[in-house]
Amino acid sequence: MKVLVTGAAGLLGGRLATLLAARGFAVVALRHDAPTPPALPALTLDLTDQGALGATLDASRPDAVVHAAVLSRADECERRPDLATDLNARLPGRLGAACRARGIRLVGLSTDLVFGGERALSDERAAPFPLGVYGRTKLEGEQALLSADPSAAVARVALVAGRGHGPRGTASESIAWALREGRTVRLFADEHRTPVDPESVADGVALLLERGGAGLFHLGGPERLSRLELGLRVARVLGLPSRGIESALQAEYGGPDRRPADTSLDSARARQELGWKPGPLDRALRSSRLQPD
Repeated sequence: MKVLVTGAAGLLGGRLATLLAARGFAVVALRHDAPTPPALPALTLDLTDQGALGATLDASRPDAVVHAAVLSRADECERRPDLATDLNARLPGRLGAACRARGIRLVGLSTDLVFGGERALSDERAAPFPLGVYGRTKLEGEQALLSADPSAAVARVALVAGRGHGPRGTASESIAWALREGRTVRLFADEHRTPVDPESVADGVALLLERGGAGLFHLGGPERLSRLELGLRVARVLGLPSRGIESALQAEYGGPDRRPADTSLDSARARQELGWKPGPLDRALRSSRLQPD
């Protein structure tokens, strides 16, 4: 199966492209300007150029598209809401329409931050209530994609831990890099997530490509824990000093975006319908890079 992966220069998209290729997919990495995994064929494309998007699909003739491109930094989304709306909210609908018109299977990636944090272990039937621009635009992107292509799937991915791609670190890598450099890390004791590794996400995406499935699927890890608990776990698993980890509360946060208290995911649908099973958290943490690529 020939698969185009958008956002293949990104933290998760780049890693997914590598992992899907290792699973036997003929992956073509789509990028804007940053480096993609060097072993993969790559195309440079401005996804906001609708004409170029259609021409690329016509020229490359993929069997499927995995849409991982995103403006993901919450603070940047708050500063640049128009850009976040264009990339996160409108682009998925345009891509959905283009794929549907060509009979191309589409799997889009979304986020656990579409939820407002008022309950633990939300499943796909739970009402989303995003608190910030990032979550709001990602929710609008889900809706636009599925409206344009009802046969497509959207995978809501939890906080990413383990090995990433490029200069940015996953949740576990960012903690590990700070601790190795002797920097202090302040982590919320009252923000709960279900961290998941790119390998498990790639397994879920591969199953959606191979077996089908439409609508929303949650891909969350096997454990619900706070950001503080995650940091202490990173230190223990990787043998790093935990004295640099400080406990913090969300009420002390001075950033531009509001932080939901609990966006942990119930992933029963993916388990039951796809046979998906996320890998253990400690294995994911051990795969974390100790320095950026």
